[in-house]
Amino acid sequence: MPKSNSKPAPAPARKARLSTDSSPYYQLWVLTNLTAKPFASLFGNRFNLNLTEWRVMLTIADHPGISAQALSDYCGLDKMSISRVVRSLEAQGRLMREGNESDRRMLHLYLTDDGWAVYDEIARAALEREKNVYAALSRDELRSLHDMLARLSARAREG
Repeated sequence: MPKSNSKPAPAPARKARLSTDSSPYYQLWVLTNLTAKPFASLFGNRFNLNLTEWRVMLTIADHPGISAQALSDYCGLDKMSISRVVRSLEAQGRLMREGNESDRRMLHLYLTDDGWAVYDEIARAALEREKNVYAALSRDELRSLHDMLARLSARAREG
């Protein structure tokens, strides 16, 4: 039977169940993407670092000694993703794992001096970017947003 060169017919017009304009979740996703957009051009190539690696470094800097399991729980990434990122950052000399004397299976994560040097440079730029974005909100609005996001994150962690 000869192949048909015809294209499939378009589906009948339907209404989307989710509105991208009115979904706060979608808008958070867009905001995250927009604020992260300059990362690759500013830092990714220069430091051979992807956005997930940066976010893991950011979390470890704020929570030195965090375990990989706690890191996975805290940032909401699956264990395999965390494991890959930790191995990559360790191979780059930006992160070290230290054993736990009471539980040898548990490893605590710390930035190395090289990791801190990269972190410091990127964090300065990230703070400026945040400041610029947050300028659209009053102090009270920013505080309310932070409180609401914390509550939503807690709720999402519950399942």
